[in-house]
Amino acid sequence: MMKHFNNTLVILGMSFCLVFFPNCRENIIATEEELADYGWTMYQANDYLEAREWFGDAIRKDTLYYDSYNGMGWTMGHLRQADSSVYYFEKFLAIETSFADILDFHAGLSFAYNALGKNTEARTHCNIFFGKQNPILDPDWYFSHNNKINYLDVRLILAVSEFRLALFENCQESINKIYKDSGSTTVVNVDYTTVPGRSALAAHLATLQKILQNS
Repeated sequence: MMKHFNNTLVILGMSFCLVFFPNCRENIIATEEELADYGWTMYQANDYLEAREWFGDAIRKDTLYYDSYNGMGWTMGHLRQADSSVYYFEKFLAIETSFADILDFHAGLSFAYNALGKNTEARTHCNIFFGKQNPILDPDWYFSHNNKINYLDVRLILAVSEFRLALFENCQESINKIYKDSGSTTVVNVDYTTVPGRSALAAHLATLQKILQNS
């Protein structure tokens, strides 16, 4: 009976300690993965300032964890700091080029460079994006933290970059691929060597942008 009573006191004592003295238990230290995961939670809640803090903490925790840089790159893009977005994506790619979700990096870089008006760099990362992935699987890619962003958006950035670089034949091909993959029967065949033909390409780019934004 006394032994049972003593055991009961021990259990009650431990419970008291845990409730009123949290330091009785070893402090829980979040891993870089947990920090980044919460950063994505904030990102998906459109709280980009808070997301930036969590991804920053994750990077400081482990400078070799790719998803922290991935999150920071996309977050800085939403904060309209495209140059910082490029910085974080490129910084990790300089460390490692073989890891999960690498297409997120090249998609993010294509958007960021496009925003900076660096069309050659944007086109380069678009081509890497499509070159790194089996063309049969292209329709399967979408940004896992915002499924409204998919490979068609990257293809549109490619088309815009080609237009700005005066690669009008390539631009027309990219436009037709977007129409085809989005289920449209539209086929663009203009004389892109003329001003009216180039104006028509620009009009199609604007139309596709609206279609993809609303899809």
